[in-house]
Amino acid sequence: MTRAQESPFKGLCFFLFRSGPFWLWLLPFFCLGQDGAGASEQAGPPLSAPPAIGAGAAEPAPSPEIPSAHELLFRANQDYLEGRYTEAAQGYESLLSCGEINGHVLYNLGNAYLRDGQLGRAILQYRKALLLLPRDGDLKANLAYARSLRLDRLEPESEARSTLGVLTFWYRGLNLEEFLGAFLALHALFWAVALLRLYRPSEALSWAFALLLATSALAAGSAAFKWRQTLNGSDGVVLEKEVQARAGFTERDTVLFVLHEGAEFTILGEEADWWKIELADGKKGWIPARSAGRVSFGS
Repeated sequence: MTRAQESPFKGLCFFLFRSGPFWLWLLPFFCLGQDGAGASEQAGPPLSAPPAIGAGAAEPAPSPEIPSAHELLFRANQDYLEGRYTEAAQGYESLLSCGEINGHVLYNLGNAYLRDGQLGRAILQYRKALLLLPRDGDLKANLAYARSLRLDRLEPESEARSTLGVLTFWYRGLNLEEFLGAFLALHALFWAVALLRLYRPSEALSWAFALLLATSALAAGSAAFKWRQTLNGSDGVVLEKEVQARAGFTERDTVLFVLHEGAEFTILGEEADWWKIELADGKKGWIPARSAGRVSFGS
């Protein structure tokens, strides 16, 4: 089962959050100051170019045609439907490498890796897709199935059932784009009420002002945490069939325990291309960074 692409508005969100949460406060003022002057800039190369001057000037070689994102997605979907899962995974990876940050493509990629027998990569892509599609039932079901295939049984406490999870129920159900939209809406309402209070002060407006101030601050804080989780997350997944966790960050250090493909962990620190990790059961050790992948979209 494959899916189509989602809204391109996602790219704007990631640009803003890569620049830092501070942009959230400035964006309404920035938008009010724009007059659309740059809308008519040329979006591609000129339609024609003057010929080279001079006798015997060589004609430029035609550049190879670069497939569009739509073509890459179509080919990858066709490969998946026809059972060429390795080629399908390569196609989805090519699409993502072009900057297409898309939860549905990540979901498709996870499915292709799972069918291709690459359990660790499947779980990694499902985890990434879940950051963008937090309420997707099919995605959650596929992730749960992939986790059931692992050799290591390290089940963390369900976030939904934990005390913190109950108190922050809204955080799990929204993605980065949705938090940005919610913050901008609340921020705009806050300033609208603040201006209205200057001309028509009333008790109702004062209560609305205080409520919007609190909810705007809550949305800003939630968006900042979601930005950190999405672009600089600390969760990881083992990608190799087997990896030894050691007491230090060299091959000479003592082996503490062994992890297998698909095992999930939290990254506590980094040193010389090694990650210090912690498992759900509290065990800690060092593994080579090349043996695992990070659940994050940051560079």
